[in-house]
Amino acid sequence: MNQDLSTKIKLIIKSEKALLNLEIRKKSKQVAWMAIGILAAFTALVMLNVTIYLYLANNFSTVISAAILTAINLGFTALAFFIASSQSESVESESIKEIRDYAWTQLANDIDETKNSVTEFRDSILKAKESIFGLKNLLPIITSVIDLSKKGKKDES
Repeated sequence: MNQDLSTKIKLIIKSEKALLNLEIRKKSKQVAWMAIGILAAFTALVMLNVTIYLYLANNFSTVISAAILTAINLGFTALAFFIASSQSESVESESIKEIRDYAWTQLANDIDETKNSVTEFRDSILKAKESIFGLKNLLPIITSVIDLSKKGKKDES
């Protein structure tokens, strides 16, 4: 059982390491996409801002033109962050989590079995102790019977 427990603990450790590696890969991809999104949005917005401002400056005042450009910039920024955060959990990650959860369940069962075995052992020792001390209570009766049998043998001789 000790080897089995060790195997389960190793399985839990390996599954946790695999989950950590998957999470690191996922986060690094998210960071890379965020950086690309920010850079692309910034470049596009600079060029778009110049173009739209020149167009809007002909039709609206400069303040209204700047407000429209600000709203467009915020929209592109929100879109980039939304794309970066929309990464979903992979099938590989889910299967590793199932293995980890199974190993934890098995480990908990083994610990419960060990706990029950220790409790049973303790109870059996307590019962043995009680039975030994129970004989102590019967000791005066036993000694009386022995004394009577000795007297009976002496009387016969």
